[in-house]
Amino acid sequence: MKRTIRTLTLTAAMLALSVPPLFAQVAQPTAEDVVAFVGKMQAHVTEVGTDKAFADFSDLKGPWVKGELYGFCHSLEGINVAHGGNPALIGKNVLGFKDPDGVLVNVAVVDKAKTEGKGWVEYKWPNPTTRKVVTKKVYVEKVADKFVCGSGYYVQ
Repeated sequence: MKRTIRTLTLTAAMLALSVPPLFAQVAQPTAEDVVAFVGKMQAHVTEVGTDKAFADFSDLKGPWVKGELYGFCHSLEGINVAHGGNPALIGKNVLGFKDPDGVLVNVAVVDKAKTEGKGWVEYKWPNPTTRKVVTKKVYVEKVADKFVCGSGYYVQ
């Protein structure tokens, strides 16, 4: 019961801290857009290092937040280190976040990076534009052998 309340509270906090007007201004990204975006994230980490790149990815007014298309990064232990949709998550362990079907979304994200190095993860999540729970497809890549970074899109 406590876990369900915590999950619901965290989900509500994430929705409250999202930036709906910004999300509404940008067309929905495609799978190709997401893969290209994560590739650019990977290149940025290589170019400037993790500390600077993670700060850049989390800047809500910076070039790495393009409406619904934004990046996130977690350590392989599940600690959020960058989030362009909700910087309040930085420093928090996000492994306990569940979708409405009980899928531990960030466990799936970290496992994908650990086992395959990169790939797609699918789960249900509130769309910040419509506030409806829909399928979200997230593409992730292992970064600097210690992190997983990704981005995604909502299936309409």
